[in-house]
Amino acid sequence: MNNNDFCEISNIKFNDFYDLIQEMTSDIEVEILKAQEINNVLALLRAKDLDSIFQIDCEELDDLKKRACLKLKSGEYIIRPAIKENLDYCVNVLKNKSPEQQLQPQSRLEQNKQNLDIKQDNFMDTFINNLNDNMHRSKHRYIYNTHVRRFASSVYGLGGRNLYEFLRLNLPGAFPSIPTLESYSNEYCTRIEEGEFRFKELVNYSNKINCSFVYSSEDSTSVISKVQYDIESNSFIGFCVKLVNGLPLTRQYQTDNFTELKNWFETANQVTLVNINTVQPITNVTSPSFLLSGFGTDNSYDTISIIYRWLYVYEQCQTHNIRVVGFASDADPKYLRAMRLATGYFAQLPNINLLNRDDIFNIQIPKSWSSWFFLRSKQLFSATLFIGSYRIAAKDLQDLIQGESKLDHGLVLSDLYVKDKQNYSSCVKISSLNVLNMLEKNKKTLGTQCYLTILHFVTLAYIDKSKNVLERLFYSWSIVFISRFWWIWLKYKLSTQTQQPSSRKIEQHFMTYSSFYSIELNAHVFTYIVLLVLHKILPVESLNIFLFSSQPCENMFRSARALTGSFSSITNFSLQQFFSKTRKISILNEIKSTEEFSNDSNKIKFPEHHKQNKNNSLPLTLKNLDNITLNEIEKSIKDAFEYAKCFIEKLDMLSLLKKNNVFELNTLCARIKDDLNNMIFVTDDSELNSDDDDNDDLNVEQTSDLVDNHVDSEEECIDAENACTTSKKDNYNGIRIYSAVSDQDKNKFFKININGIDKFIHKQTAAWCLTKKNNHLSSDRRVRVQQTNKQKN
Repeated sequence: MNNNDFCEISNIKFNDFYDLIQEMTSDIEVEILKAQEINNVLALLRAKDLDSIFQIDCEELDDLKKRACLKLKSGEYIIRPAIKENLDYCVNVLKNKSPEQQLQPQSRLEQNKQNLDIKQDNFMDTFINNLNDNMHRSKHRYIYNTHVRRFASSVYGLGGRNLYEFLRLNLPGAFPSIPTLESYSNEYCTRIEEGEFRFKELVNYSNKINCSFVYSSEDSTSVISKVQYDIESNSFIGFCVKLVNGLPLTRQYQTDNFTELKNWFETANQVTLVNINTVQPITNVTSPSFLLSGFGTDNSYDTISIIYRWLYVYEQCQTHNIRVVGFASDADPKYLRAMRLATGYFAQLPNINLLNRDDIFNIQIPKSWSSWFFLRSKQLFSATLFIGSYRIAAKDLQDLIQGESKLDHGLVLSDLYVKDKQNYSSCVKISSLNVLNMLEKNKKTLGTQCYLTILHFVTLAYIDKSKNVLERLFYSWSIVFISRFWWIWLKYKLSTQTQQPSSRKIEQHFMTYSSFYSIELNAHVFTYIVLLVLHKILPVESLNIFLFSSQPCENMFRSARALTGSFSSITNFSLQQFFSKTRKISILNEIKSTEEFSNDSNKIKFPEHHKQNKNNSLPLTLKNLDNITLNEIEKSIKDAFEYAKCFIEKLDMLSLLKKNNVFELNTLCARIKDDLNNMIFVTDDSELNSDDDDNDDLNVEQTSDLVDNHVDSEEECIDAENACTTSKKDNYNGIRIYSAVSDQDKNKFFKININGIDKFIHKQTAAWCLTKKNNHLSSDRRVRVQQTNKQKN
């Protein structure tokens, strides 16, 4: 009820008055006022004792007494406490809202609004009005509109439980309780379950942000190895689930048998990693990524399982009118091998035809590119390094740190920690222009300077948002040609008169093959995407290549670790805790993306990091592609080759390359193509199961399940006898072990025998009893990676 209802308080009479009282209370209170001929607000305010009427012995009031009063043993009637409270509430509200008392506060409010230049219908007005309405309701009848619900969910996600409870307790009526908030949260994100692919939610999310093209990424991170019971699914989480055609089974570890759980603890592997698939929308503004699926693993799956999974994601998205432009991951050997097999980069799947489909991307590659472009025209989407006459060593940077001012280079010794391969900020620092210029002054450090230049070009080609398409092509292909020159030079440098060097011997003095493959694949795929955009097959937003990476997965991991309370130092999580945290992240991302795309004046505003561009629209470098033609693309790539020639010339590599006639574009690429084809070609003889085979397997599994269930029922008595244990305690306070449980809760308990007495033990308590060691991970990322495989069951 708003203040406007009381502006003309003295005019509220008769039916309007009774309607007002009924809105605030119920019918019985209206009847009590009618029995006393109280028919206006002023009469109600003058009344001193509304319940004195029930002390009158009158037949006309007998029916009202029975409904509104309690009859005492002495024969007297006393008004029901709730009805009396409602009447007192009406009187108090009307007293506080009388015209004399409201005139001055309303004037101050209007004056404050004018002074603060507050626009009408913004979120603050909505929030205050909702709070004001709740102030006139019982606390059990609070109502929250959609905008306040979304705001409350955002506060809970960003600030955590302690902050939310602090605000709710001190601002009654402003925020719903946490259980109520959880019920509201189902509007934004349903429960995330292990092994489930959330395509339905992805479609809803894509429709909200008007997106039909996406990048997909896959990655994993360490989790605390711990088995926990999930009440919602009635299953145990923390054991490695079985992969069928690359897809994890859902709810695999469900049981009502304590002995079976004990057997799982003894025989099944426990997870040490969580593997997730995320989807990054390709839109004209930056949108949060979407968590598609996740499952626990011990990293024991093979490359073909990854390809199975990617094909499944691709096909399912296609059926929902969402096109997956490509898949991204880090340089883990399994993922890199899967990418090589999928793209055909010196690899093949002879028993799997990835191209026999109508929905793949197809573009005609110019014939003039065949010498240096190594991909198909159809796509699914401790060493001593030296280069030329110069060595590549971290000691050059160490000498720079010790001999030069930090104001000039900005480095610290921890930036040179070579075992930390994922420290991106340090990579940016050691390859900055200031460092490169300082290294160039000393001829002895030229090798290190050139090596870091390659790293700097990677940043410019794929990460720097300010570069246009042609510049990205130039930097990406410069790296490719420099790497090819370096590789072929090492081959001839290390060869003898009778024997060619092996690929392993070359790698001892070369960058890792993972880096080499990544450089080649990234440049090829980016060029392929540019061609698809030019032919109007993909939208121009696809050229936001900095979105095409495994960073959406990494951001999900970082956000999950950041969701820690203010008074907690725990940054890691178990598998079950990860899915709980990612649901909060998904809720927050859904609300954030919806608000950003909304034109509603009540929309919620979110803070932005100072390093992020406040304008998240499409970069100016992508808004005009009319001047980009096939000839311009070829020119950028040829310029990249000429730069690579100058680059290797100053490294004293020219004479050996010319001697072997591999200094020109066609001869270099033809020679390295033949060499790589002989040295690193990969063939995988795996096969994809047909639909009939899948159905047969499913039928076999279902039949097997029926047989297993039948055996379990026959041996139930035997299992009950086996599920025995002994204890010297008779009282289990604090432990969920009971003598009896309600029928509706029996699925949450195991029936066991302790000291000859039947007991019911909660399934989470059972998992706790069977756990022999509490694993933990360091909050330091470098140590955490080392600890991943050292966790024991």
